[in-house]
Amino acid sequence: MALAVASLAAVSVPAAADDEANVRGRLATVAEQMAANQQAIARLQAQVADRQQRIERERAQLRLLARAIYAQPDSTLVLVAQSPSLSDAVTRLNDLLSAGDRARSTKAALDRDLYALQSQRLELQAREASLEQQKADLDAEYARLVAQAEAAAAARRAAPPPPPAPRLPPAPAAAPAGDIPSLILAAWAPLGSATAQWAVRLAQCESGLNPYAVNRYSGAAGLFQFLATTWAGTPWRAQSPFDASANAQAAAWLYSKYGAGQWSCHPA
Repeated sequence: MALAVASLAAVSVPAAADDEANVRGRLATVAEQMAANQQAIARLQAQVADRQQRIERERAQLRLLARAIYAQPDSTLVLVAQSPSLSDAVTRLNDLLSAGDRARSTKAALDRDLYALQSQRLELQAREASLEQQKADLDAEYARLVAQAEAAAAARRAAPPPPPAPRLPPAPAAAPAGDIPSLILAAWAPLGSATAQWAVRLAQCESGLNPYAVNRYSGAAGLFQFLATTWAGTPWRAQSPFDASANAQAAAWLYSKYGAGQWSCHPA
């Protein structure tokens, strides 16, 4: 008698968690009771089979005893007269009495076994009926849960999709630390005041005075937009091109060696 309890785990019941847990608990309890009933029925069936065998043996004994008693004389006097000796007559008489006692005892045992067999069969029928009812109840409960889950799934499919979450604007770039123009003026001071002022305008053109600026096409980085290969040729290559001070000093060094042609911007 197969049950569909295991597959219930795949069903999503649109009920409160406590209600769902309660239903699942009741179903598990019923399933355990049904398993216990099936074991009890199996034991009863084995007992019924054993008792039927015992009844058949008792009936066979009764038939043998009945034939033995039937073959004896109707009268005790006749039995004594037919015996070759008194001791033989006593033996035959005792055997006859013993056979009668055994016949009565066997018949009483047979009657008891027949009654017990009938009781066991009634109990077996009652247990089987209870088991069938439990299975029917369980199937109905399972069908109800499946119907609830299907209805909930249909409702979810029919519901409009939730609106997309609003996109947050990108976080503004961090403001450069310190006074960038002053830092550039200090780094370029050895090249003269006019050149240092020009360097501030150059950085404004190249990066907007943002030490973290990166050209998305060329990859040039920092205040003065150094390419990676150019930065690697400066004395400040061990430092980050996003270090404003190192970038400004490297730019002054580059200008002193190669002039303004290293940059695409040409401020006045």
